[in-house]
Amino acid sequence: MIGARLFNDKNLPLFTLLICIFLSIGLIFSDSNEKVQSFRLSITENFSFLYEPFNWIDNQSFLLKRIEVLSSDNLKLNLENEILSSHKIENNYLREFLNFQNREKFDFVGSDVISRGNSSNLNTILINRGLNSGIKENNPVLSSRGVIGKVITSSKNTSEVQLISDGNFRLSVRIMPSEVEGILRWRSDTVCEIFEVKKTAKINIGDSVVTSNLSTYFPPDLPIGEVISIHDKADSFNKVIRLKLYSDLSKLNQLFVIIEGGSQ
Repeated sequence: MIGARLFNDKNLPLFTLLICIFLSIGLIFSDSNEKVQSFRLSITENFSFLYEPFNWIDNQSFLLKRIEVLSSDNLKLNLENEILSSHKIENNYLREFLNFQNREKFDFVGSDVISRGNSSNLNTILINRGLNSGIKENNPVLSSRGVIGKVITSSKNTSEVQLISDGNFRLSVRIMPSEVEGILRWRSDTVCEIFEVKKTAKINIGDSVVTSNLSTYFPPDLPIGEVISIHDKADSFNKVIRLKLYSDLSKLNQLFVIIEGGSQ
């Protein structure tokens, strides 16, 4: 009883004050009187700075989420752009290939790679078309992107193809647009070199390389690759041109054989 009395005597004024303050605030913010509304607006304006840190935090959170969404969208667009670029390049190769066929009136025989070749001293592959399809020795062989080799032997239903990557393979080529000619041979992976090119020849990185009209078995203007570097030989009047093949020789599946060709 004594404790309750002390509590009431000491704290009653404080409780009364708090109740009055809360009632006053409630009346201020609920009353529609014009003066009360003006007073309420003034209080809100004067103490609005208290809300600024919270507003800043909310804005930062929103911006971070927005940046995350935009970054994700940007990544998706970059991936889609890469896919479209790849499809565009592939489409251009196929257009050039089909235009060549229409222009030169050659017959193309489609074939599938069925295994590596049987020759121990040559880099070859075996395809599932042969004499019955009109294929014979020295017929040029291409992928959808360009020259990859030539037929060296044929049976009724299969043919062995010597790849550009074979150390014994040689091909007369022309560098465009300068029309400088040279002899191509394999170096490593998808990189080949062109020899017998004069130092004075004007050749640039990115120039295209095609078959020349000096070839005995390959028709002219078949796509081969693109110039990636130029090297002068100190002890010679010639320079060496390196090119990257359009075709990936490690991923050959469907190939085309030209069964009527012009003059390697």
